Amino acid sequence: MKLVLPMAGYGTRLRPQTWSKPKPLVSVAGKTILAHFLDSFDSLSQFDEVVFIIGYLGEQVVEFMRSHYPHLNARYVVQPELSGQSHAI
Repeated sequence: MKLVLPMAGYGTRLRPQTWSKPKPLVSVAGKTILAHFLDSFDSLSQFDEVVFIIGYLGEQVVEFMRSHYPHLNARYVVQPELSGQSHAI
């Protein structure tokens, strides 16, 4: 089973926090939004692959995943034209 996470947008409603980081890496209650989401699963091992659809500052998501969740089989798809979540999927 795959988990697909579209997160390519600019995060304009979270400005000024998203000028220098993508919205999944904004910190809330001591950890990133992405970490809260991933940690909410009882077991991420139920997924064969986690697919991240990235765009704006997406390289930071790749770096974060490699350093904090190296055990996950993650793949990154770049959405060069940010046309919304439905388009990304």
